[in-house]
Amino acid sequence: MKVLAREGAHMPGEVQALPPSQAEPLSASLEDYLEAILQVERSSRVARVSEIADQLGVSRPSVTGALKLLAGRGLVTHARYGHVTLTEEGFRIALEVERRHLAIKDFLTGVLGIPEERAESTACKLEHVLEPDTLAYFVSYAKGRRR
Repeated sequence: MKVLAREGAHMPGEVQALPPSQAEPLSASLEDYLEAILQVERSSRVARVSEIADQLGVSRPSVTGALKLLAGRGLVTHARYGHVTLTEEGFRIALEVERRHLAIKDFLTGVLGIPEERAESTACKLEHVLEPDTLAYFVSYAKGRRR
């Protein structure tokens, strides 16, 4: 478990550990929820639990559970029976996940010639495991092939 520290939380020089929920990286599933919320917000202007469930093909209770976790990490705001909104940090992470997804999908379709549907499902899996520097090679190679 990765524990980050915050200096000066109480007294100068004193170090306080962040709660595990904030120190640990997001799971692939939670990243998918953020990306789905971003996409639903774009198409519908506001995200609702039912739309997020439809986007991801999961149940409404699953969405509600994920939203509680994301809200606890300060990545979304959600009132019961209300709209879901990405916070600034949630929006930043969602954009990064989407950027990785699109770069991988572009590489798979444009460079390797993988059919769109298969490239989509593969990109959904790879977007969570590729390290940023490895992803940069994918993007660079795909751009170089288009010239």
